[in-house]
Amino acid sequence: MEERKRFRNHISVIAEKIGTGTYALLAVLAGIFLRDAEEFLEFGSAAASDRRALLGMGLVLVVILMMIVKTAWTWSKTWISIQDQAIVIEKNTVNGSVHTIGIRSISNINLEQNLFERLMGTYKVKIDTASLSTANATDVTIVLKKEKAEAFKAQIAGLLWETEEAPAGPAAAGTRETAPEQWDFVATGRDIVRHGLCSMSIFSIVIVVLAFIGSLVMAWESLREGDLAGSILQSAAGILAASAIVLSAVWDIVKDFVRYMDFRARREGDRIFIRYGVLKKIEYTVPVRQIQALKIRQTFIARLSRKYMARIINVGMGDDAAEKDSFLVLYGSQAELEEKLRILLPEFAGIAGREERRQPASSWAAGALPLAGGEAVILGAGALAYTGLCGYFPVGSLPAFYGPAVLAATAVLAAAALLAWILCCLTAGMAADDGFIKVTNGRLGRVSVAVRWGDVQYVVLRQNVIARGCGICRGELHLLAGAGDTTHRIPYFPAPEAEALREKLLA
Repeated sequence: MEERKRFRNHISVIAEKIGTGTYALLAVLAGIFLRDAEEFLEFGSAAASDRRALLGMGLVLVVILMMIVKTAWTWSKTWISIQDQAIVIEKNTVNGSVHTIGIRSISNINLEQNLFERLMGTYKVKIDTASLSTANATDVTIVLKKEKAEAFKAQIAGLLWETEEAPAGPAAAGTRETAPEQWDFVATGRDIVRHGLCSMSIFSIVIVVLAFIGSLVMAWESLREGDLAGSILQSAAGILAASAIVLSAVWDIVKDFVRYMDFRARREGDRIFIRYGVLKKIEYTVPVRQIQALKIRQTFIARLSRKYMARIINVGMGDDAAEKDSFLVLYGSQAELEEKLRILLPEFAGIAGREERRQPASSWAAGALPLAGGEAVILGAGALAYTGLCGYFPVGSLPAFYGPAVLAATAVLAAAALLAWILCCLTAGMAADDGFIKVTNGRLGRVSVAVRWGDVQYVVLRQNVIARGCGICRGELHLLAGAGDTTHRIPYFPAPEAEALREKLLA
């Protein structure tokens, strides 16, 4: 086996790895200090509570020191090298291990840089492989100085290209060139604003609006009572809890305005390059052969404005929370989507614009059976609550508004379930083309997934009693992808077509 030069992660990885744990312990330390701050300020006090507090603070500091020592020792004993078309990570600790990753199995290479890494001049190199067992976690994370990280990524990408079959003709030479970067698409400020608007969740908007109205009502009531400061202090815990929910909803609304700034993408041979982010920079290199499917999505707002976005599904891409929506094409019109797909991913361009066939009319009857079961559960729970849990709480002892509130809540939940079912039936559809299947589902929003037959792991088909009588069936597509993209629902379609579907899978 050919030996290559071994190297370690940059030493700053120690601070990154102990960061989260240290912050938690420091929070405990701060809590101890604040709880006993008054006693600490009384110099010379020998109270037992002071000694216990000091002992607790000392233990926390010892734990932090032990974490630092352990992480530093592990870092010093971990070596990385490239050997014969494989990345080898050796940990020569007490429980030593050797992690070997074949270059051919790499599904994407990701460069990431957060604010701390920008200060340190480092990058994270994150490598994922086409393995279902590790589809929900990054397989390898390596922290290096910027120049070394870019060189390491380029070396891995070069080896990955060597393992693939090179295309014929002039395009083959072009894919190996290292000319200055020329991006096929660069998002403008207008594109980012449009994407942010279309990405907003209607539920988050409702939460923020209701919270704003609630805060105005609370402030008005406090002003009427003449004790605004006292009312705020009395309800401080509730305000903090509500603030956490509201801030989460606000971030859900604004995150896509900032996350994908400087978004750009290009196709080069059999690879797609994606870059985005200002505060946190992320760069992807994705081999096209590792792409399992294309997902076309519309939120409720995007559906009203006839805008579409697309992202690719492959093992490892989108497994981290920060990468959950690593888009290929930002929100735009259908014509813009098809134009960008023809350049970035022409393999899927034809099926992406294909109109889906709606479910057969008999699917309404088949779907009514599970709907009836769900409605029965809601109504039963409402009846149980209305009777005071069958007498456990005497109805007479409950507030006067309890009964009407339970009835109203039950009616709202039952109506919401019915509306969601109707919207689902109206949205669902399927299209099967030469080499592809496309399934569409959704309620207020809409999601279409286009998959090559050869990339489908397996299909499960189902029929309830009514569906069997109507001669229709539905099922699920299963892909080699992360948990969020593994399973996709196949809407109802005529049962006689199931045999043709099986033949396409086998072919």
